[in-house]
Amino acid sequence: MTKTRVPTFIHQFDAPDFERQPPGTILRDFDALLDLIGDQGLPLTPGHLFAMKTLETINQRLAHPLELGLKRAMQKSYPHINGLYLVLRASGLARIDMASKKPRLHLDPVVLASWSALNGAERYFALLKAWWGRSSEGVIGEFESWGGDASMKIVTFLQRLPDAGLTFKTPQDADWLRYSPGLHHLALLELFGLLDLRAMPPVAGKGWQPERIGLTEWGRSLLGHFAGFMRQPWAPEAESATPIHDAGDFFDPLARFEHWSQLVRPQIPDWRQELEIPASPFQPGQHLFKVSLGAGCWRRIAIGGDAHLDALAATILTAFDFDDTDHLYRFSYQDRFGGTIAIDHPDLAGESDNVADEVKVGDLSLCEGMRISFLFDFGDDWRFELLVERVNAESKSQEPQVLEVHGAAPVQYGDW
Repeated sequence: MTKTRVPTFIHQFDAPDFERQPPGTILRDFDALLDLIGDQGLPLTPGHLFAMKTLETINQRLAHPLELGLKRAMQKSYPHINGLYLVLRASGLARIDMASKKPRLHLDPVVLASWSALNGAERYFALLKAWWGRSSEGVIGEFESWGGDASMKIVTFLQRLPDAGLTFKTPQDADWLRYSPGLHHLALLELFGLLDLRAMPPVAGKGWQPERIGLTEWGRSLLGHFAGFMRQPWAPEAESATPIHDAGDFFDPLARFEHWSQLVRPQIPDWRQELEIPASPFQPGQHLFKVSLGAGCWRRIAIGGDAHLDALAATILTAFDFDDTDHLYRFSYQDRFGGTIAIDHPDLAGESDNVADEVKVGDLSLCEGMRISFLFDFGDDWRFELLVERVNAESKSQEPQVLEVHGAAPVQYGDW
């Protein structure tokens, strides 16, 4: 009888009581935010962050409200709120109503019902999965390229954190935390009970400033387990019950989380169910777009959901009298989790995850008010913006149509 070897980095740890004494305040604070959003929703800025007038209200609902020395605090001034918003968007529990000029954040009733059916352990790891597996820095207005995804940033930060923790005498000493791991990630480490954190007293004109940080026992166990997993991602069968054979899985945050979670679940007996997020249905109906290229120059285009995006690209370029010969392009938009999805020219097949002759317009799950960027000619950098004006439920015409033309299109190549 062959015995399964336990991976060398795996260690046993005692799971907390997620119902009566969950680690940190993440479950309490997240539910407080959900209650505040309620049936009416919360207003957002044009950049899809919490409106400034709501920030202090949210802050006071948290288990440990922050005291800031700022007169006009923005969302990023409250790292815990910023982190909660990041996780909320990545969880799929919230959706943005963009049909009006003033966007509003609402809860998805189907996902909320699934959330309500979960126990404490399942909720905790559903939020951890959202943070480590799906979160996108672009949701909170941060650059997405520096330092990798959330869990990569956490592991990098752990490498700089001594066993005894860190104490900062001046705000300048702690300034590097803004970049590694980022104050919102630092706040989330505290909210999830992985880090003990003490902040400096508030100073007039200054924001939140960490003074002392150190791992909790739970943090040492869970983060140590994950860091060990990350050190040997392609362990052979003899070393790991769930080896990662595909390099793509290791560099995909969600796939990486799923591999790791299979090793953790046996130690979390109450973690049985997942937060259920229903798949978005295909939309076969006619889509109506207002496509703009600079001020005063736009075209109204209709196209069916069964049309591929390369047909939409061709229609846009024809409508603006552009020549698409030998030029690449990219569509990009934010999905329901706030992540940026890129769909590239068919010639980039093999280099891109999504190409325009394999993705249909109806696959995008668009709704009124959503915006899509269309970058054409990577050299000349023509940037079109598509505003979704309507998505018809009925099929109507599937043929691409240019319905309205406003303003003269710029000359594509200019003077030679």
